[in-house]
Amino acid sequence: MKRSYARTISIAAAAAIGLSLAGAGCSSSDDSKGPIKVGAINGVTGLFQTPEVPKAVKAVFDEVNAAGGINGRKLELISKDDAMDPARSGQAARELIKSENVVALAGSSSAVDCAVNRATYSKEKVVSVPAVGVDPSCFTSPNIAPVNPGPFTLTTAMLYYASETLKRDKVCLAYTILPGSGGGIDKAIKDWSDLTGKSLTLKNVAVGQGDPTRYLVQLKNAGCQAVAYNATVGPWFQQAKVQKMQNIDFILAANSYTDANAKVIPADMNVYAGTEWQPYTDPSLPGNDRWSKIADKNGIQKTAFSQGAVMSADIFVQVLKTIKGDITRESVTKAFKTMQPINYPMVGTPYVFGPDKEHNPIKGSQFVKATNGGWKVLPGGFTVPTPKK
Repeated sequence: MKRSYARTISIAAAAAIGLSLAGAGCSSSDDSKGPIKVGAINGVTGLFQTPEVPKAVKAVFDEVNAAGGINGRKLELISKDDAMDPARSGQAARELIKSENVVALAGSSSAVDCAVNRATYSKEKVVSVPAVGVDPSCFTSPNIAPVNPGPFTLTTAMLYYASETLKRDKVCLAYTILPGSGGGIDKAIKDWSDLTGKSLTLKNVAVGQGDPTRYLVQLKNAGCQAVAYNATVGPWFQQAKVQKMQNIDFILAANSYTDANAKVIPADMNVYAGTEWQPYTDPSLPGNDRWSKIADKNGIQKTAFSQGAVMSADIFVQVLKTIKGDITRESVTKAFKTMQPINYPMVGTPYVFGPDKEHNPIKGSQFVKATNGGWKVLPGGFTVPTPKK
């Protein structure tokens, strides 16, 4: 799976007042003279690999450290690879919090971290700002707030784009879902229905590997005009061409938005993709200039996930700069729980953590179209699903 309604608020004016939080963290993380230790749990090996993410977060921290750090203290990233192993992910969180005494987590990119560790983060009063939120727990936890819309909010945007922008009446969904993600998909579909008053013509969330012919024939026979899809790209579209489905709009999830996938999509197929950040294939777009320079300077792979890494690190640093006094686990948690919204040009809505029990602040999606072996950025900017008038 390798993948605007913003109000401008000055970071300098971000208030550090608000909630009075109960005692937090381990006291040894409160050293006001040593490095500010920041944790991350990433998928560097295993089935969900994002090795570029911790590299990009570290690059941002190195940049801050070269400029003097935060109040004279250097940022130290401690990234642990959980290899998409729940037991290993739980152990990583415990080590970061108890042994390394991190003040917070920033830039995590694990497929299992949120579900495994959400209770630990709440109990220890430590916040996590993932670069990549994957499962529903990343967006329904009081102490976790990713910088990406996530696959479920993105699914709502994809369906919305199909019905409201492409004006398709018969919208279908053909998905492969991870264990435990079914509820997230159901909510995404309901959100789209509530927004538009429309219903899916066909829903299949059990699309498997291998020959996709039976799934495509099912979609064709149902009269689908647009299909939201999140599984393997190459075989799917080769067979879709055989089935003469060139008149159907296929809208891919962000995990399929890669250079490699664009090259294997037949030229006569109508294929779009939803992106969670500004399309990474166009470095000239707002916000991408900074990310692109960091990636180039440090030899980091340019992917959507490395975009999220730079954003999460930037957000983390900006919030830390609002803290008056010692930077501790307690003060960092308070700063995020009381922060003002941050407008970040790489996404469609402001980022804010806040005191709520659930966090899914980023809502918008850009859309691109497969063209001539690449991706063409479509006009209109970010699509932010809004209620039908």
